[in-house]
Amino acid sequence: MADRSTIQEQYAVQEMKQRVHHVLRRANRNHTEFRFKDLYMDLRAHRVWRAGQEVELTPREYALLETLVLNRNIALTRGQLLADAWGYDYIGESRTVDVHINRVRRKLGLQHEIQTVFKVGYRLNTRGTL
Repeated sequence: MADRSTIQEQYAVQEMKQRVHHVLRRANRNHTEFRFKDLYMDLRAHRVWRAGQEVELTPREYALLETLVLNRNIALTRGQLLADAWGYDYIGESRTVDVHINRVRRKLGLQHEIQTVFKVGYRLNTRGTL
């Protein structure tokens, strides 16, 4: 069993990560559109197009995509994605993020660009695929 100081240190590190993440997210809020390959996203209207065709996303899928776009090229944990896209803090594992990531990948053809970061979470890679 972990002692109290170890738990407090883990909490402090997690808290700091979340604060930095939120500052970065706020810095990216000035952007109103996102273009990548054949994908266009209007962040004000909450609409997404791929190859000129509008793609219907559920509100949760859109929120997840928006979080990835605003934090592109940064690896996000499932907890960070839950906090930003679902609007609540969750300690532990949640496979609902995995399910929604797979839906967004499939709907938008971003199987290679939305990358799984081993033992971390996910990242939208806009710098080129591996």
